[in-house]
Amino acid sequence: MDKNTTSKNKEKNRSNVTLKKILRRPIVRLFILIVLIIVIVLVAKNLFKSDNNDENTLVGYQKLINVTDNVYTFVDLDGKVKTYEGYTSMDDFYYDVTCVSKPSEEDSSITQMALINKNNGNVVKYGEYDSYVQIVGGKYYKVEKEGKYGIINYEGKIIINPEYDYISITTVQEATEVVFECQKENKYYFINENGMTIMETESALHSISYANKFNSEYDTVIYISVDGVKRYFNLETCEELFTDKEDVNFSYNILKEDGKISFYDKDAKLETEIDTSADYSADVRVYFKKYVVLEEKNVTSGTREYKYTVYNSDFKQVLESSSKINPVQDIDGNVYFVINEGNGVKIVDENKKERVIEGYEFNGTSTNNLQFLVLNPIDDANKYEVYTFKGKQIITDVNEYTQKGSGLLIGKYDDSGNLTRSLVLGNEQLIALGTDDNVLANDYYLTIEDTNNLKVSVLDTEGNIKIDKVNGTKVFYNEKYIGIQDGDNVNIYNVETGKQTYTYPVKDYVNRDETVSVVELATGFYGFDGKLILEKQQ
Repeated sequence: MDKNTTSKNKEKNRSNVTLKKILRRPIVRLFILIVLIIVIVLVAKNLFKSDNNDENTLVGYQKLINVTDNVYTFVDLDGKVKTYEGYTSMDDFYYDVTCVSKPSEEDSSITQMALINKNNGNVVKYGEYDSYVQIVGGKYYKVEKEGKYGIINYEGKIIINPEYDYISITTVQEATEVVFECQKENKYYFINENGMTIMETESALHSISYANKFNSEYDTVIYISVDGVKRYFNLETCEELFTDKEDVNFSYNILKEDGKISFYDKDAKLETEIDTSADYSADVRVYFKKYVVLEEKNVTSGTREYKYTVYNSDFKQVLESSSKINPVQDIDGNVYFVINEGNGVKIVDENKKERVIEGYEFNGTSTNNLQFLVLNPIDDANKYEVYTFKGKQIITDVNEYTQKGSGLLIGKYDDSGNLTRSLVLGNEQLIALGTDDNVLANDYYLTIEDTNNLKVSVLDTEGNIKIDKVNGTKVFYNEKYIGIQDGDNVNIYNVETGKQTYTYPVKDYVNRDETVSVVELATGFYGFDGKLILEKQQ
């Protein structure tokens, strides 16, 4: 071994020893632990976000777009095409399952129905039930057998046996959960999605309602009103929580009764109870499923006295004031509490950090998806000024404004009395608008239509131009594509890339399905990317 090699090995060994010493230091180990915790939290958040997004998508969805000679053509959300034949009827696929019918093999004059999956496999065999009605977005089917009704899920599992004369569905929890109301022999049964009976009654004077979601832990309470008496239940366990409460204003697991505001958890455990005095009337409102604002008002003494208290989703007090508290939410989901106090506006964030803007007041309502706050100068109620949530002034002397998705449409009069309009976006840039420009918004993009010069532009929420003043007028718009008619043609653009993907003649247009991005022309069916899905026989 030569000297150079020996020297390099010694140097390498010294480096390894030094690294090991550094890693043994407590402060270094603590730093590495903190970094690992941050990485784990970020990954968990992303996974949770992904799970939430999945709840809002069409699961296993295939859209029926054409039937020719008993051949059924379907397109899924990714533009993939699949055909089926041998059936006399088919519905759209949800959860990769659909209802089909065909003549009985024993007697062709009798039509039998079944549930199949996307691979033509039987989920429920033919003749098991006489009819199927797809409900709750294909999650369940109301089935009939010998004149009686029941409920099965998309996997064919029986939720409610077909033994009832009548079944209706009440959607609760923002239509993500349901209660089945079943009737037989002049008796009514309320059954949850697990097939458990919540309660039964012989009274026809009944109704179902529920506590709107406060957060994920407090969304399982419903109440069934029978002959004017409300009975509260846990929707999942069917346990009765509050017995025979009359004249109770029930919302978000908050009971208001007899001068008291009571906060309950999902198991009916009392978390907090506020005893409002006889001199005060009280009201409770929930904002953004994160905070409760309790408003107490005293008007009996001839003078108006108010108390405002904010509680979080754990029913812990986070803020109080004698002035009205206005919760607002920005585009990133952060909540701020805006309070007109003294000669200015106080802005309090969720970490209780306060900012005060002197000489202004907030006259807006509690709202969300904001990028800016609009305030009034105290000495000029006819003017507005635009601020960030951190108190930075963006625009002055605004005469009118309108929220447009993530943007703010403002109008200012010039010295000649002419109204000039601009669109303010998240990077604090102003986009000048013409007097004939229309601004439309969805959750992802803003569309500017110049109706005078027939131009269309699309921007993202930060103001980045995706499509810049192309000729025409908008005819359709979804999350991925926009269709713009220019004369005799409709040009389709991919909004994200800004590139034109397909053009079709208006004269050939028959129909369009924007969910699965399919346009039907006289010549055939095409994807919004221009791909031929199915050619029509001429």
